[in-house]
Amino acid sequence: ACKQHRFPSCSFPTALSSASVVLQNRYVGYFADVKNIYNMSLPPRKTLKIKKIVIYSIHGNGSDLKVQIIVQHKIVFFCSASKNCQILHDVETDSVIIHLSNCPPVCDDVKVQFFSSSDLPKYYDNCPFFFWFHTSFIQNNRLYLPRNELDNPHKQKTWKIYRPEFAVEVYFDEVVADT
Repeated sequence: ACKQHRFPSCSFPTALSSASVVLQNRYVGYFADVKNIYNMSLPPRKTLKIKKIVIYSIHGNGSDLKVQIIVQHKIVFFCSASKNCQILHDVETDSVIIHLSNCPPVCDDVKVQFFSSSDLPKYYDNCPFFFWFHTSFIQNNRLYLPRNELDNPHKQKTWKIYRPEFAVEVYFDEVVADT
């Protein structure tokens, strides 16, 4: 899954004009890093495995959540409470913790979508919320996205459902290439 595309503009955003403002902002930030940190060179390619996703301040216990991971326009992983992941509701921290099993390594542009059978509204992409990221820009094997950086919950019309504390945090393991 990690053989072809190399940089954000090469794979998904061929239609960047139709991409969300949230997504555009993240990738503009990536370009700023390429310009200012990497001296107009691409950062080293990074292959990661998603090991855990934490969703903060979500309505309900998360037992109906499904996660879909897309790389190069192909679904590379799907999980639900009964398949490929364990979903735990932590009442004390008002969070849902999703431990992924058998998630394949991902690299370059990655899209993560969340589906639910509950009454969470499904706006763009026919899912309650989703996000894109590029693996080369992940630092310390962690990605934290507050409500305003998640597609769909960033819209003011969803704020009655997605409180200000709503966020998604992703934890990764770095995959070291065989030498």
